[in-house]
Amino acid sequence: DKLVRQTNSSHLPVVVFMSDGGTNDAVRAAEVFLALNQDTKKKHGQDLELHVIAFGRGANTQQLQQIAHSSPKGRLHCTVDTADLNKVFVSIADGSKVGSIVEREFVSRISDALSD
Repeated sequence: DKLVRQTNSSHLPVVVFMSDGGTNDAVRAAEVFLALNQDTKKKHGQDLELHVIAFGRGANTQQLQQIAHSSPKGRLHCTVDTADLNKVFVSIADGSKVGSIVEREFVSRISDALSD
């Protein structure tokens, strides 16, 4: 709720949740992310981009998939080591167009500073 409220209306919140799924609290976590998705949809008109990362060998992907399904834009990524994890983070950043957003924001701030 706080995440959505504090996100500028011109931006969409993206959540990256990393776990091994071993705590067996997927139902509760899915409820939290479902509520966050509903808040996001109300404020931004779009579903929450939710990336659930299963980390480590033996991660409980069934539990984590349940969490990912709490948003239509939820996606489960499976990683076993830091090399896989790095690839996932790069993929998320590229898919979210983070580079172009940062560039656009940078240009906007420079333009604003120069016009003052």
